[in-house]
Amino acid sequence: MIQRWFDPRGAIGRQRFVTDTATTWLIGNLGFIAFFLARTSTYSFAQLGALLDHPAQALDMISQAFGFPLALVVLGLWLAQVWALAALSAKRLHDLGQGGWLAGLSLVPGIQIVFWLVLCVWPSRSEPRPHWA
Repeated sequence: MIQRWFDPRGAIGRQRFVTDTATTWLIGNLGFIAFFLARTSTYSFAQLGALLDHPAQALDMISQAFGFPLALVVLGLWLAQVWALAALSAKRLHDLGQGGWLAGLSLVPGIQIVFWLVLCVWPSRSEPRPHWA
């Protein structure tokens, strides 16, 4: 399963892409989410979003609160997530008949969520077309 996430060769369908990217995102942000739950007295999606949108500041806060080694573990998880999401996007693009180099769009802030949604809904080349298309 780990090789499937980190190797950009091959192709994956929509369902596998959605489940793998959701799992990868959750694992990659697990350290930030755990820090948020441990250090915040009132929980809000706005505060969690701000923490996840600024990983450098979040890593600094984690390092100050829990020490540098834990911040390195969180950083490692986050960097592995970035690589895995790019590799999974490349595989999904291969399934669509496109070049994997377009997976770089999955790393551009502001574009990445739209790009992910497009990859989630665009039908594979091998999927049957609806009768009205």
